[in-house]
Amino acid sequence: MLTNQLIQHIAQQFLDGDTDGLTSDTPLFELNIVDSAAIFDLVDFLKNEAQVEIKMQDIYPENFASVSAMVALVERLKANQTQGEKV
Repeated sequence: MLTNQLIQHIAQQFLDGDTDGLTSDTPLFELNIVDSAAIFDLVDFLKNEAQVEIKMQDIYPENFASVSAMVALVERLKANQTQGEKV
């Protein structure tokens, strides 16, 4: 579900709503769909939609290179948050 939400968000924010050819593995930086400044928009979106805390050390291009990379980041952060709560 987060994958589809991210694709829609990226299309709305950066592609005038056009999702044609935008998949979870589309290389967002290589195709100049997003740039380093856009990462902060994506961080805000993920914080709000996925209810995760994204720290500065997690904000680097590889984590935002594609929709699937962002989903993997969210899954890692959620897993870490869950483990932290159990300790």
